[in-house]
Amino acid sequence: MEDKKNLSSIVRVLEKIYVPWRWETRDPFKILISTILSQRTNWMNVKEAIERLENKIGISPYALAKASIEDIKECIRIAGLYNMKSVRIKEIAKVIVERFGGDLNRILNLSLNEARKEFLGLPGVGFKTADVVLLFAAGKPVFPVDTHIVRISKRIGIVGDKAGYEDIRRAWEKGLPHEKYAVAHVLLIMHGRNVCKSGKPLCDKCSISKFCAFYHKLKRGARGESCKK
Repeated sequence: MEDKKNLSSIVRVLEKIYVPWRWETRDPFKILISTILSQRTNWMNVKEAIERLENKIGISPYALAKASIEDIKECIRIAGLYNMKSVRIKEIAKVIVERFGGDLNRILNLSLNEARKEFLGLPGVGFKTADVVLLFAAGKPVFPVDTHIVRISKRIGIVGDKAGYEDIRRAWEKGLPHEKYAVAHVLLIMHGRNVCKSGKPLCDKCSISKFCAFYHKLKRGARGESCKK
């Protein structure tokens, strides 16, 4: 299932259905902060929180490193988990100021592996957050994986049920050309939110069901039930 023909076909089908959103900035620090804020909330809330941060504090490592936790909390409250996120944002800003002179390009100008290692060394930054910044701010050849992509990848059969982040990332990187990483990442998230949902996937409305091992297993089960009746 993980051959390039099938994965490229999945992306082409999704491109006909969804209009992928684009980042409104290439500023790596703003993308980093937006990605942190996006955890367990929708994109409209993230945009609102970003606007409030921009207007009240400013979104730069120096501004956020100097800001009080309470001010940051107030700005990002709409994005949820604001107690944890505010502390993380301030800590990250302070580290970037102290270690990189407030300039994330000093990380992004490194090789992919070295840059990834530096991002993963920032407080609370995991694989997805690091890879989002590397791909969308610097065009590095890395495929970020979020919870929707994990779910879709396992259902369609790109990886096994026990596959971890790195397994899924490598499967998509192997199966798609680099120039498709960004659009595929966004399209898969949109499909996961709208159709391939966690609790009750809308398999009968799924445009990529013909590629999906989960869907074909359901169909085989349904046929088996019919035969028993």
